[in-house]
Amino acid sequence: MQEEIVRIESVSKDFPGVAALCNINLSLKTGEIHGVVGENGAGKSTLINILAGVYPPTSGSLFINGEKVNSFHPSFAQSLGIAVVYQETVLVPDFTAEENIWLGRESSKYAVLDKNEQKKRTKLLCKEYGINIPLSLPVSSFRVAEQKLVEILRALSMKSKVFIFDEPTEALSQQDVEKLFKILSTLKSLGFAILYVSHHLEEVFRICDRITILRNGEEVGCYLPNELSTQSLIQLITNRDMKDQYPVPPKDVKMNPLLQVENLSNPVLGLLNISFHINTGEVVAFFGMVGSHRSELMKCLFGAARTKSGNIIFNGQKIRFHHPQDAIKVGIFLCPEDRKTEGLIADMSVLDNCSLPFLSHFSRIGIVRKALQKDKVKKLILDLSIKTPSVNQKATFLSGGNQQKIVLGKWLIGNKGKLFIFDEPTKGIDVGTKMDIYKTMQNLAREGAGVIFVSSDIRELLGVSDRLYVMRKGGIAGEYERKDFDQQTILLKALTEEKTVGVSS
Repeated sequence: MQEEIVRIESVSKDFPGVAALCNINLSLKTGEIHGVVGENGAGKSTLINILAGVYPPTSGSLFINGEKVNSFHPSFAQSLGIAVVYQETVLVPDFTAEENIWLGRESSKYAVLDKNEQKKRTKLLCKEYGINIPLSLPVSSFRVAEQKLVEILRALSMKSKVFIFDEPTEALSQQDVEKLFKILSTLKSLGFAILYVSHHLEEVFRICDRITILRNGEEVGCYLPNELSTQSLIQLITNRDMKDQYPVPPKDVKMNPLLQVENLSNPVLGLLNISFHINTGEVVAFFGMVGSHRSELMKCLFGAARTKSGNIIFNGQKIRFHHPQDAIKVGIFLCPEDRKTEGLIADMSVLDNCSLPFLSHFSRIGIVRKALQKDKVKKLILDLSIKTPSVNQKATFLSGGNQQKIVLGKWLIGNKGKLFIFDEPTKGIDVGTKMDIYKTMQNLAREGAGVIFVSSDIRELLGVSDRLYVMRKGGIAGEYERKDFDQQTILLKALTEEKTVGVSS
């Protein structure tokens, strides 16, 4: 019989200028997986951090096993049996898996580390839960999926009864996702309570017993999966009509040649004899599996990587970039796949991140006109619906979706973009922010810019794009017009072993 192990009653959390949570009620039962969904900034991370003891609620109560929690500290939460597996792993890279599992709780005999006893305990733990990883290797050599397993084993070794998973599948292959789900199913069958936070709605429907929806820090409701459809869930998350998910590509925009790539190659980057073209006023998708080298190609177009041979013709002129600044000068802008390390300076403010590429626009004789800079950034925040308490907030404290809007927004301030390259812009963000980004791409095309859209999600590419190129093993494997879009055909082209060819016109 399922028993309630965690109860949250009327919990609110305020930060300076922001009400992160407002009157939230939620329960966790033994032997269940409880999903939590919501847009970036909906309050999911705040909820996790309260449960994990990172900070206390402003008001309301938390009960564990029927007892009210009066102390909020991570170590105290752990002592109550609560463990968090965060989106980004929290491990010591140079330590082995075994050392990370028992860190701070090592087996000892007469104050001396008992390695044999610790090894024995670790093997028993792995056997009990069916987890198989190389325990004697440093975790820096592990794939992300294996690092997640180390964190799960560490939590199990601490006798945790409540597991909180924060976007656990974000960097996993489908095969690794299936392995993780098998472990979650085992934990559930053994009576553990699991809180599962994810943007991937298909996963939530598949494995969760109940689904709680948060929006703008408030609880929309708690539902059984069979009470919802994908469309109704998205509407509850975003408070928008699902018909607006993929905006219709513009039909009345004049298309002129903008970018012509001819036989571009760089064997070091895995790029082989690539040819394609982009017109003004269109969104062109690039789809491919892992190892297709899409990101490497985009970096070549932006001057962040060199080409060894071939031609790039932009606006009728043959060009060769030696630095991203060369691309920026002619109006080619890149929103990179790794927004945190390549698209943002996390410790800088929203104001500085948004205006950094075009500081000269706000300067006179080398002095930045702060009032003008602030006005432009405030307008951008309104236009893109960026959720931030102020322009002075550090980017690191914003949600992933709002960080992504800043990565995009910094190019819009310049207002001179001719070609916008979006590399996995919707990765790891909520469905509402995805819809905002789709709309922004279509607006840029409608205004006459060319847009390249790179994504691993074929559904969004088919929904937003005018044309689509399939990449495979560093080459172009096929080109499709919108009228010929067919998901199965395109997937087959991306997977099929055949010689890749240059495609252009």
